[in-house]
Amino acid sequence: MVQFFKIASWDRLFILLGLYALMQAPFLLFGDVVQVPEILWIRLGERLADGWKLYANIADETGPIPALIYGLLAKLNLANYLVLRYLASGLLLIQAFLLNGICQRYLLFNDRHYLVAFCYLVMCHVGPDAVSLSPALFAVTFLILAYGQIFKIIKDGASADETMYLGLLLGMATLCYQPSAIFILSFYLSALFFSGLRLNQYLLILVAMCLPVAGVYAFYLIGGGEADFWRCFLAPFRIGFLVSWTGWEFIFGFGGFLMLIALLGWVVANQNSRVNFQRLSYTIFFFGLIVSGLILIFGTIQTTSPILFVVPHAAFFLCQYLQYARSGFARELVFLLVLVFMLTGFFAMANPKFGRQIMGHSLFLEEPPKGFVANFSNKSILLLSNDFRYYKYNKPATRFFKFYLSDIKPNDSQTFEGLIYWYQNLAGNNPVLIYDPAGFIPPLAVRIPEFGKCYTSSFYPGLYQKIPGKRFGRKK
Repeated sequence: MVQFFKIASWDRLFILLGLYALMQAPFLLFGDVVQVPEILWIRLGERLADGWKLYANIADETGPIPALIYGLLAKLNLANYLVLRYLASGLLLIQAFLLNGICQRYLLFNDRHYLVAFCYLVMCHVGPDAVSLSPALFAVTFLILAYGQIFKIIKDGASADETMYLGLLLGMATLCYQPSAIFILSFYLSALFFSGLRLNQYLLILVAMCLPVAGVYAFYLIGGGEADFWRCFLAPFRIGFLVSWTGWEFIFGFGGFLMLIALLGWVVANQNSRVNFQRLSYTIFFFGLIVSGLILIFGTIQTTSPILFVVPHAAFFLCQYLQYARSGFARELVFLLVLVFMLTGFFAMANPKFGRQIMGHSLFLEEPPKGFVANFSNKSILLLSNDFRYYKYNKPATRFFKFYLSDIKPNDSQTFEGLIYWYQNLAGNNPVLIYDPAGFIPPLAVRIPEFGKCYTSSFYPGLYQKIPGKRFGRKK
């Protein structure tokens, strides 16, 4: 199989596309259970399409670029989990051939082939949410383009435009998935060792990287909500997750396996290559590999999609191993091991029953309680909980979109500022339902008499329902 894709021809290209379709088909055609991250992206897009403002009116840490895409999909009535998966499959294919093209353009391999793309398409199956349209997937696209730009700078020399373009690519990646900003460290090290950049050009890269973020911040500075912008935008930089959908065994399993394969390829390539520019590329991708491993500890949610940052580096180094390994049997064996491990692990996770019961992750959305669905579905809800299955048939209301990002405190009902904060949010976007399993509402209702005139307890535990004809925040 390795030898077959070492030739860049049209028949190999069509066979590669067919194999990728076979890899994706079970997940795309038979995956009929929506994932928790997917329902949150869909609901976020619907909120944005309804005119609500990210961060200021919606407490969410999603980057502005993915949020804009989700909003456009909702505006076009395409906010569906299958659409997210098909679009992600197309984007992964584009990323694979972008990386393959960069390697061929700058002669990082001795022969022209599709092996890098093939390895990428195999290794990208690190988890079900990773092959859906995740913010990390958007960021990896700009990261691959940034690798092409740094190789161009090193090979052809750096002008002000080239360095600024590199910074803009890193800034766009940051607007997709905020922790990807730390990749500036690996690009700075690469430029320091292998380019003749002057000090002002390093500063230009940093300034250009900050420009997209500054543009978005200026929008909030003028339109209001700058404090909410920084609180939500910087939330993914935290170390220590607020919610875990997958455990560390998946991070260490997929991420650790890819990094080991990458290190194997790095060692073999450095021992056998004699081409200076190729040896230079090993160090550049090695710096990126270290940063991609570091990025796995950042975030508000523990999930598999950030492992996508490891994939370009692992695919590059695996291909280097396949190029320089002396034993043909060893090459085929290592590639077969990667193929079996990645696809077997992926399909095990992507099976809702097996993934939930045997592997123990909670990526797939469970059904809400039958009593809730039968009596309260298709009504806007304020969810004071991280149990997102209540979003399956109910759209969110108020800015408390994700409870773990809300700044609600138990003693808010005891302070004047806290009562004003609650009042403003409830009056700005009246929810029909309020699900409060933690008991925030009872002390609040005592101090805001209007609440009792507009909402009443339902038979469902912890659920409050709006009284027909009443509107919180309007006296009449």
